[in-house]
Parts: sequence; C-alpha cells; structure tokens
Amino acid sequence: MFKLFRSPDFSLGASAAAIVVVSGLVGQYAARGMTADQWFYGLVAIAGAITLAVVLRCWPAPQKVRVRIDE
Repeated sequence: MFKLFRSPDFSLGASAAAIVVVSGLVGQYAARGMTADQWFYGLVAIAGAITLAVVLRCWPAPQKVRVRIDE
C-alpha cells in the first residue's frame, strides 16, 4: 500500500487535487466575505499548492549511481 503513495502517478494526482481543493475552499470563503488578512493567507495557500505541483512535476528524480571501489 505504501508503494501507491510513493508512485509518481499518485503524487501528480494528489498535487492536482490539492490545487482544486485549496482553490475551492478559498473561493467558498471568499463568497461568504473575507478580510484582507484572510485574502492574503488564502492566496498564500493557493500559491503553496501550485508550488507543490510544479516541484513534483519539474524536480528531477535522484540518479542512482554505482560506485566501484578498487582495493
């Protein structure tokens, strides 16, 4: 089960879902009325979700290197 959480497809889908959920929550609170501080933190939350998605899509996977040590 933990392999599912570590798969690239799951992480890409979860990051896209995070953007949708965070944007939806901020939009719903905005419809009810928000103060300037709430607007700021809502935009920070959306920017954080977008940053997470970009990092997961663009960050290179670590390279596996085999090193042979001669004795």
